[in-house]
Amino acid sequence: MHSSLGLVGASLLVFMLAGCQAKPAPFNPDDPVAIAQIDSVMQPAFDAARRADADKVLAMAEGPGEFTFISGDVMLSGVSPIRESFRNTYAGLTRQDQEIITRRIRLLTPDVALWTAVGEGTYTDKAGWTSPPVGLGLTVVLVKQAGRWQALHAHQSVAF
Repeated sequence: MHSSLGLVGASLLVFMLAGCQAKPAPFNPDDPVAIAQIDSVMQPAFDAARRADADKVLAMAEGPGEFTFISGDVMLSGVSPIRESFRNTYAGLTRQDQEIITRRIRLLTPDVALWTAVGEGTYTDKAGWTSPPVGLGLTVVLVKQAGRWQALHAHQSVAF
Protein backbone atom coordinates (compact mmCIF):
# COMPACT_ATOMS: atom_id res chain seq x y z
CA MET A 1 0.00 0.00 0.00
CA HIS A 2 2.87 2.36 0.71
CA SER A 3 4.34 1.78 -2.73
CA SER A 4 1.13 2.74 -4.55
CA LEU A 5 0.74 5.88 -2.41
CA GLY A 6 4.37 6.70 -3.10
CA LEU A 7 3.80 6.30 -6.83
CA VAL A 8 0.68 8.47 -6.72
CA GLY A 9 2.46 11.05 -4.57
CA ALA A 10 5.48 11.11 -6.90
CA SER A 11 3.22 11.45 -9.96
CA LEU A 12 1.35 14.32 -8.31
CA LEU A 13 4.65 16.05 -7.45
CA VAL A 14 5.90 15.73 -11.04
CA PHE A 15 2.59 17.10 -12.36
CA MET A 16 2.72 20.05 -9.95
CA LEU A 17 6.35 20.84 -10.79
CA ALA A 18 5.62 20.73 -14.52
CA GLY A 19 3.15 23.56 -13.99
CA CYS A 20 5.86 25.63 -12.29
CA GLN A 21 8.24 25.67 -15.26
CA ALA A 22 9.10 29.07 -16.63
CA LYS A 23 6.96 30.02 -19.59
CA PRO A 24 8.79 31.28 -22.67
CA ALA A 25 8.42 34.97 -23.36
CA PRO A 26 5.68 35.67 -25.90
CA PHE A 27 7.03 35.91 -29.43
CA ASN A 28 6.58 39.27 -31.13
CA PRO A 29 7.11 39.01 -34.92
CA ASP A 30 7.42 42.81 -35.01
CA ASP A 31 9.90 43.11 -32.12
CA PRO A 32 11.29 46.65 -32.57
CA VAL A 33 14.60 45.79 -30.86
CA ALA A 34 15.28 42.87 -33.23
CA ILE A 35 14.21 44.93 -36.24
CA ALA A 36 16.58 47.75 -35.25
CA GLN A 37 19.41 45.21 -34.81
CA ILE A 38 18.73 43.75 -38.26
CA ASP A 39 18.63 47.21 -39.84
CA SER A 40 22.00 47.92 -38.18
CA VAL A 41 23.41 44.83 -39.92
CA MET A 42 21.88 45.57 -43.34
CA GLN A 43 22.44 49.34 -43.66
CA PRO A 44 26.25 49.14 -43.64
CA ALA A 45 26.07 46.70 -46.58
CA PHE A 46 24.25 49.30 -48.67
CA ASP A 47 26.65 52.02 -47.55
CA ALA A 48 29.58 49.79 -48.55
CA ALA A 49 28.02 49.05 -51.97
CA ARG A 50 27.97 52.80 -52.63
CA ARG A 51 31.75 52.74 -52.15
CA ALA A 52 32.15 49.44 -54.10
CA ASP A 53 33.68 47.88 -50.97
CA ALA A 54 33.14 44.10 -51.23
CA ASP A 55 34.61 43.38 -47.79
CA LYS A 56 32.23 45.73 -45.98
CA VAL A 57 29.24 44.57 -48.06
CA LEU A 58 29.85 41.04 -46.80
CA ALA A 59 30.31 42.00 -43.14
CA MET A 60 26.63 41.09 -42.69
CA ALA A 61 27.54 37.47 -43.52
CA GLU A 62 30.57 37.10 -41.24
CA GLY A 63 30.03 34.46 -38.58
CA PRO A 64 29.77 30.75 -37.95
CA GLY A 65 27.07 29.92 -40.51
CA GLU A 66 27.75 29.41 -44.23
CA PHE A 67 26.47 32.24 -46.41
CA THR A 68 24.86 31.59 -49.81
CA PHE A 69 24.27 34.27 -52.46
CA ILE A 70 22.05 33.90 -55.54
CA SER A 71 21.69 36.38 -58.38
CA GLY A 72 20.30 35.45 -61.77
CA ASP A 73 21.66 32.02 -62.64
CA VAL A 74 24.64 32.23 -60.26
CA MET A 75 24.74 30.60 -56.82
CA LEU A 76 27.80 31.02 -54.62
CA SER A 77 28.39 29.55 -51.15
CA GLY A 78 30.88 30.63 -48.53
CA VAL A 79 32.01 34.14 -47.69
CA SER A 80 35.45 33.75 -49.30
CA PRO A 81 34.27 32.77 -52.82
CA ILE A 82 31.50 35.38 -52.67
CA ARG A 83 33.96 38.07 -51.54
CA GLU A 84 36.26 37.18 -54.45
CA SER A 85 33.36 37.42 -56.91
CA PHE A 86 32.23 40.76 -55.44
CA ARG A 87 35.81 42.10 -55.57
CA ASN A 88 36.02 41.14 -59.26
CA THR A 89 32.71 42.87 -59.97
CA TYR A 90 33.61 45.98 -57.95
CA ALA A 91 37.08 46.22 -59.55
CA GLY A 92 35.53 47.99 -62.53
CA LEU A 93 33.18 50.20 -60.50
CA THR A 94 33.47 53.34 -58.44
CA ARG A 95 30.05 52.93 -56.87
CA GLN A 96 26.82 50.98 -56.83
CA ASP A 97 23.72 52.81 -55.67
CA GLN A 98 20.67 50.97 -54.44
CA GLU A 99 17.70 52.98 -53.28
CA ILE A 100 15.31 50.91 -51.20
CA ILE A 101 11.75 51.89 -52.08
CA THR A 102 10.11 49.61 -49.56
CA ARG A 103 11.41 46.98 -47.18
CA ARG A 104 9.94 44.55 -44.73
CA ILE A 105 11.52 42.65 -41.86
CA ARG A 106 9.57 39.64 -40.70
CA LEU A 107 10.70 37.68 -37.66
CA LEU A 108 9.86 34.03 -38.27
CA THR A 109 11.11 33.02 -34.80
CA PRO A 110 12.96 35.04 -32.17
CA ASP A 111 16.22 33.99 -33.90
CA VAL A 112 15.30 33.80 -37.62
CA ALA A 113 14.28 36.76 -39.77
CA LEU A 114 13.40 37.43 -43.39
CA TRP A 115 14.46 40.83 -44.77
CA THR A 116 12.83 41.67 -48.10
CA ALA A 117 12.99 44.82 -50.18
CA VAL A 118 12.36 46.26 -53.59
CA GLY A 119 14.27 49.17 -54.94
CA GLU A 120 16.10 50.71 -57.81
CA GLY A 121 19.80 50.61 -58.54
CA THR A 122 22.55 51.96 -60.76
CA TYR A 123 26.27 51.44 -60.98
CA THR A 124 29.00 53.81 -62.05
CA ASP A 125 32.09 52.41 -63.74
CA LYS A 126 35.64 53.75 -63.41
CA ALA A 127 35.25 55.71 -66.67
CA GLY A 128 32.42 57.68 -65.00
CA TRP A 129 29.51 56.13 -66.93
CA THR A 130 26.40 55.44 -64.85
CA SER A 131 23.99 52.71 -65.87
CA PRO A 132 20.30 53.36 -66.38
CA PRO A 133 18.27 52.50 -63.27
CA VAL A 134 17.11 48.90 -62.90
CA GLY A 135 14.54 47.42 -60.56
CA LEU A 136 15.85 45.27 -57.73
CA GLY A 137 14.28 42.60 -55.60
CA LEU A 138 16.24 41.54 -52.53
CA THR A 139 15.67 38.80 -49.96
CA VAL A 140 18.00 38.06 -47.05
CA VAL A 141 17.58 35.35 -44.42
CA LEU A 142 19.24 36.24 -41.12
CA VAL A 143 19.86 34.06 -38.08
CA LYS A 144 20.72 35.30 -34.60
CA GLN A 145 23.68 33.36 -33.24
CA ALA A 146 25.61 34.18 -30.07
CA GLY A 147 23.57 37.38 -29.72
CA ARG A 148 24.40 38.68 -33.23
CA TRP A 149 22.36 38.65 -36.43
CA GLN A 150 24.13 37.07 -39.41
CA ALA A 151 22.98 36.86 -43.01
CA LEU A 152 23.00 33.22 -44.14
CA HIS A 153 21.27 33.56 -47.50
CA ALA A 154 20.75 36.42 -49.94
CA HIS A 155 18.95 36.53 -53.26
CA GLN A 156 19.02 39.48 -55.64
CA SER A 157 16.83 39.80 -58.72
CA VAL A 158 17.37 42.48 -61.33
CA ALA A 159 14.47 43.67 -63.48
CA PHE A 160 15.45 45.48 -66.69
